[in-house]
Amino acid sequence: MIMARKYEKSSWGVVYRKKWDRIEVLLLKWLNSKEQEEYVIPKGKIEPWEVAKDTAIREISEEAGLLKQDLELIKFITKLNYTFTAGYLEDTPVVDKDVYLFLVRYHGDKDPVVAKEERFVGYKWVSLAELEKMQLRFDLQGIVARNKTYFI
Repeated sequence: MIMARKYEKSSWGVVYRKKWDRIEVLLLKWLNSKEQEEYVIPKGKIEPWEVAKDTAIREISEEAGLLKQDLELIKFITKLNYTFTAGYLEDTPVVDKDVYLFLVRYHGDKDPVVAKEERFVGYKWVSLAELEKMQLRFDLQGIVARNKTYFI
């Protein structure tokens, strides 16, 4: 039997703000397919007419309810690649995924309003010290640590 394969591209944004003398990273609380809560960063599929950096800003705005004009793209961090079996899709395809990760500063003062239709149930601004202690699905802590000098 030939397994179905899919290729996907998405952009993710590590969103941060400076509050007083402290840097905080935005995490969205999301209900996964098993109805378990986990913290994630805003992300989404790159549309055919978009470039990766525009997707990152659009997805942050859509998922976290932050105004695009309050988001400043600081830098492209890295491209990640991983493969997984999508048991939730018809034919259970193997998905090869490229992810473009960006560092984005939030200059606004409004609280995020998460997209409930995307299974988001809350958010949390966490300090870099808090972030180091959290259980997250991928090495966000390492990525943040390697890019600390860019949190300007």
